[in-house]
Amino acid sequence: MGTLPAELTSFVGRRQELRDIRALLATGRLVTLTGPGGVGKTRLGLRTAARLRRTFPDGVWLTELAAVRDPAELPRTIGSTLGLRDVDDDPIARLTEFIEDRSLLLVLDNCEHLRESCADLVRRLLKAAPGLRVLATSRHVLGVDGEHVYAVRPLPTAVVSGLSGAVEQDAVQLFADRAAAVSAGFQVTEANWAQIAEIARRLDGIPLAVELAAAWMRVLSVDDLLDRMDTLAPGRQQILDWSYGLCSDGERTLWARLSVFIGGFDLAAAEAVGAADLSVLSGLVDKSIVQSDGGLGTGRFQMLETIREYGLEKLRSERDVVRALHRDHYLRLAERYGRDWSRGDAQAEAHAQTRPEHANLRAALEFSLTTPGHEAIGLRLAVALHYHWLFCGHSAEGRRWLELALERNPAPSRDRAQALWIVAFALSLMGYPSTIYSYGHEAEAWARENGDDEVLAYALLVIGGYWFLSGEVEKSEPLFQQAIGHLEASGEPNSVLLQLHASAAQVQTWQGHPELGLALARHGLEQCDASGEQFARSSLLFARSLAQWRLGAYREAAEGLTEAIRLAQTFNDVLGAVTWLELLCWTTTAMGQYARAAELLGVADKLWPMGGGRPMLGWMHMTDAHDTCEREVLDTLGPERFRTAFDRGAAAATEFDEAIAFAIGAEFPDMAPGPSTPGPLSGREHQVAELVAQGLTNKEIAARLVISRRTAESHVVHILDKLGFSSRSQIATWLATHQR
Repeated sequence: MGTLPAELTSFVGRRQELRDIRALLATGRLVTLTGPGGVGKTRLGLRTAARLRRTFPDGVWLTELAAVRDPAELPRTIGSTLGLRDVDDDPIARLTEFIEDRSLLLVLDNCEHLRESCADLVRRLLKAAPGLRVLATSRHVLGVDGEHVYAVRPLPTAVVSGLSGAVEQDAVQLFADRAAAVSAGFQVTEANWAQIAEIARRLDGIPLAVELAAAWMRVLSVDDLLDRMDTLAPGRQQILDWSYGLCSDGERTLWARLSVFIGGFDLAAAEAVGAADLSVLSGLVDKSIVQSDGGLGTGRFQMLETIREYGLEKLRSERDVVRALHRDHYLRLAERYGRDWSRGDAQAEAHAQTRPEHANLRAALEFSLTTPGHEAIGLRLAVALHYHWLFCGHSAEGRRWLELALERNPAPSRDRAQALWIVAFALSLMGYPSTIYSYGHEAEAWARENGDDEVLAYALLVIGGYWFLSGEVEKSEPLFQQAIGHLEASGEPNSVLLQLHASAAQVQTWQGHPELGLALARHGLEQCDASGEQFARSSLLFARSLAQWRLGAYREAAEGLTEAIRLAQTFNDVLGAVTWLELLCWTTTAMGQYARAAELLGVADKLWPMGGGRPMLGWMHMTDAHDTCEREVLDTLGPERFRTAFDRGAAAATEFDEAIAFAIGAEFPDMAPGPSTPGPLSGREHQVAELVAQGLTNKEIAARLVISRRTAESHVVHILDKLGFSSRSQIATWLATHQR
């Protein structure tokens, strides 16, 4: 359990250091590896952490801080590593609450530029969580009481004589490993050993320098390399200067331009921002200036922080021009995926492609909103990323960027009006309705003045959300209906429109009209089926299940919720998943499965802090239903049995994916039967039967319905059992004569 990356290259030497650091972590709770850039702190820390995996029941978690520039983002970044959704105004409190009863190792890499913030946060976390250990890497000591500082030194280069008589040759071995990777058949022999040892000695055993030098074995001999190093003095700056000088003009230019990327980049970005030529980029990869995790056309590229910082120094007067190109590239990406989000079949791709660019998006926003003359483009970028903020787990950060963009762009405009409703939507996801109305009202006023029905619909949506969260559900219903009318008149359905159908359906159910709520939810799901929309489908399945729960169709409600939770997991939508899980608790209780309901309550209790915001988002109706469910389960099981089952569920929810697997892994085979639709098959079973009749395999059915293959197989078996059949062809025949 954890987030340690796989090692892409061999780990050489450091046996004593590994023993020393493990011993320090056994007795101390904070160990900081210090040393200059390039000395190998990160690799040593990661190898140590990997060897300690089994020591920490709740995992080993790596948080890379090189891409974090704003100290305010530090607790959110660590929280994201641990699976906490960014929707909270107090991320430190939520992070502290999450880890206080866990036993885990947190690895903080590259702390030096955030030293004071890291020190303060680590101090608070260690105080709150006795089972926490922290392994940090930094060029500077953090300065926390109880900190054990371990100075990482260069690899040893001392030898006795000759290849066979070497006492210590870690630096030589590192050179040999890296040279063999770029030059097939390279070996250390009696003939070249002394020269390699001299190269390592001149490089002072600094791993980064040794690796950069070894990369030149692709085009140079050992003797040639040694000749070129005659004037080289040890030290990080001199080594980087030397390596930079050996690059071609094109490679030096590209090195500098690529340094504006934070957190890596792909080929399209390198071409757009750095005007990268494949042969030039390939040369930087060959020289270990740029690292690649795949082929040049398909992989992702990264620069070590020491190398990236050097490149930024070389960019000098061209820096703002290149940063503007960088921002423009990510603006195009955001606008493309922002448009694609309305197409359901593109949502998963939009999420997957945007997620690794989070650090670059931050950098692009920071440049635009702090550089005179670029503020309007910053607002445009923040608006284009609405899907990333609202639907992919970054509501709180999106709110901060949007509010800054609004502050820097006070003049009325469509982008400003868009930003207003997006901020209000983010606040509703966080469960804080108090400031929603003012944002929505300003957006509404602009939309009416300018005759913009689309923005008007979104403004009405968030104002309706304000009344919904405030408990005055009857006031939200007409606003949702008006918003639906404006969006439907504008053309084909989009994700927000379909989520509006889900909201309207919930309103009807909570007002005591579940039949109408069910009809509205089914209408929205039909539109999802037609458009391929997936994100809003999750909300509509919840709305349908809510109505079915009210109507007593518990089994169908549970089936729909299982699918909804899986969809939420696809988009890392922790808040959606735990909200849907709450209803699954109530449904399971209604079916008399009290022990299972107690387990699910335990899972939900652990997931709410991950989801952020307020439990049940402060919804009065959900809070009341939760309390009623918990009382019934507790009264039925008794305190001891309830606590045992509750703790069992909580223990299974150490991270998001594990929690979901525990919560919906079972297909509820022992559930007491609840009222169903007329006929022997449930609604979901009819769907599966229709796909069987069309000749689809279980694998194809699973893909069509976005369920697991095992779930599809289970449905087919249940259908055969219910109908007394032995073959799939009999299902098709039966369906042809028993259409509903």
